[in-house]
Amino acid sequence: MIQSVSVFCGPTVDGQRDRDRSAFASSGRKVYRFNRLYRWYHFIVGGLFLAGAVAAHDFLALSIVLALFSGFMILRPLVVAVIVDQYSVTLKGMLSKHSLQRSSITAIETVGTGKGPMLILRGNIEGKESLAIGVNLFAFDEAWDEWLSTYRDLSDDKPLSLFPPGWQ
Repeated sequence: MIQSVSVFCGPTVDGQRDRDRSAFASSGRKVYRFNRLYRWYHFIVGGLFLAGAVAAHDFLALSIVLALFSGFMILRPLVVAVIVDQYSVTLKGMLSKHSLQRSSITAIETVGTGKGPMLILRGNIEGKESLAIGVNLFAFDEAWDEWLSTYRDLSDDKPLSLFPPGWQ
């Protein structure tokens, strides 16, 4: 096994780039929450549904449903997060938690969906291991962008058209 030392990145093995040079690489963990706009959207909609639950108190079933939805909307920005530590990247949802080991990530891909772009972190086990994160939902910082830039972006490898150049 060949070891070399890079001035910026620290030790590497077999010429592999060191992906641990970001601010959250070796110390603690970094938690990314919803961005400000998405947080306020959830709080306002949750408050409106809570007011609707109070206004509809004569209709018990409707009031309960509105109150439950209000609780979901208010709690969601407080619970949902992307957590990055030195070992893994975790997407924590309201009722679920999906994680991907940082050492297994080989590439990233940005895929457009109807709701906005999704960042897909691809694992190295035949591409079956992945983690999808809504790019516009979270307030990512420069450390996140710097860390992502160390991976191969599969989005750049895709053709812009379904047809090859010169096809007619």
